[in-house]
Amino acid sequence: MMKKMIMVLCICICAFTLVSCSGQQTNESFTLGVNAIITEIDKENKIIATKDSGEEGVLGDGCLIDCSQIPMIYCNYDTQDIVDITFDDLQVGDEIVLTIRNSEIKNLQKKDDNKAKIAVEQLQLGTQRIK
Repeated sequence: MMKKMIMVLCICICAFTLVSCSGQQTNESFTLGVNAIITEIDKENKIIATKDSGEEGVLGDGCLIDCSQIPMIYCNYDTQDIVDITFDDLQVGDEIVLTIRNSEIKNLQKKDDNKAKIAVEQLQLGTQRIK
C-alpha cells in the first residue's frame, strides 16, 4: 500500500512539473526606436508604407505596417506630454519611431520582396506638429 502511494505521488509530481513547464513563454526582445518615414497611406485598410529614415537599414526602402491593431502615441518633446493618436493623425512624410520584435526584423531581412509586411508593437509619431 505504501509503495502505491509513493508511486502515485511521484507520478503527480512528474505530471505537475511537465504541465508547469509547458506553459512558459519565451521572453523575446524588442528593438526600440526604429526610425522610419511614411511614404504611403492606405486609409481603407489602415496600412502605411514606410522606408528607413537613416542609415540603420532595418526596414529598407519599402515596408508595409498594419496599423489597425497597434497602439499609436505622440510625445511632445518640449513638454514630455504623451497622448494617444489615431490612424487619421498620420500623414505622408511623417517621421515615426517603431517598436518591433527582433524576430520580425529577422524575418524581414530574409524576405526579398520590395513591400514586405511587418508587425510592430507600437508606433510613435516623431514629427512634432500636434498641439
